[in-house]
Amino acid sequence: MKAIIGGTGVDSLPGIEAERTLVSTPYGEVELFKGRGKDASLVFLPRHGSNHEVPPHLINYRANIKALALLGVTKAIGIYAVGSISNLLQPGKIGIVEDFIDMTGGGRNHTFFTGGKELVRHVAMDCAFDPALNAALLDGDSSLVTGGVYCCTNGPRLETPAEIRCYGRLGADYVGMTCATEASLAKEAGLRFAGLAYSINWAAGVEGNTVQFIDDCAIEKLKDHMTNICLLALGDDHDKND
Repeated sequence: MKAIIGGTGVDSLPGIEAERTLVSTPYGEVELFKGRGKDASLVFLPRHGSNHEVPPHLINYRANIKALALLGVTKAIGIYAVGSISNLLQPGKIGIVEDFIDMTGGGRNHTFFTGGKELVRHVAMDCAFDPALNAALLDGDSSLVTGGVYCCTNGPRLETPAEIRCYGRLGADYVGMTCATEASLAKEAGLRFAGLAYSINWAAGVEGNTVQFIDDCAIEKLKDHMTNICLLALGDDHDKND
């Protein structure tokens, strides 16, 4: 089984036949969409809910990733709307997330290993994203921007210009509010995971810019393209076991 996790601008997948399903986990119930027919091996999970009603700091990340694991998902791609800090990924462009900086400050449940019955385990993150999935994404579109570092903030507010300057000095190329938490939990759960980032604005204060988002029509085009890229990558023959 394979999964796509979508968020801002990607609350549904075009052209995918799927049915709404509720999955019970030890961390709570999860709404997701299981494919039918030719898409029977695909799961789509809208991280903010199908009506985009859950803010990033209140998403039940543990339940979401656990639900995928319970369904037998072995590889997943998260799609992330971001604000650009460096010129690496400019607004309207799509890139593969290479690494992340987690600035959420422990304000959310971000690990399965909380001690006691859940034990304590320190999961290595020197390779946070699956190289084979990254390669498959690049095979699907050789124009994808590579090497990007995602800075993950707690949200839901956007960042100040001073914060963005700080994140840029730390090496971040773009900023968002969800990727680090999902990637960490996916690694703990043993899922092969990749992140696809698309920029919808310049971050606050970059080159004197105020925050202005690209228009909905542009986002819709990016959504369609990213869906196709993800489906190609997840269906790639690099993994013969799925």
